[in-house]
Amino acid sequence: MSNEELPDDVIEDLMETKQEVEERIRPRGKQKLNLPSTRDIANAVIEAAYKARGLNPEEFPELVREILENNGFITRYVNDKRIWRTYETLVRRGVIPDTLGVVIW
Repeated sequence: MSNEELPDDVIEDLMETKQEVEERIRPRGKQKLNLPSTRDIANAVIEAAYKARGLNPEEFPELVREILENNGFITRYVNDKRIWRTYETLVRRGVIPDTLGVVIW
């Protein structure tokens, strides 16, 4: 059966625009926030620690948030205490060196 044999109303029903399809399949309600996990924060801290040589320690949490945002995460719930706790844990476990000199042994 070719297109010429189909009735016009059937063809019109089958011809949905891309926007109509997206609106139909779009999830309803609140969308899930792309919040970073502890592993995501740890990876950002590791990356920031190697970039932070010579950086003022007060600027370190903002650098970590910037890295997370560049990776597509929402950082409004990532506080300084969580970043510093992650940094200290990674230093004490020997994953990264204490480049900022803030961990007391």
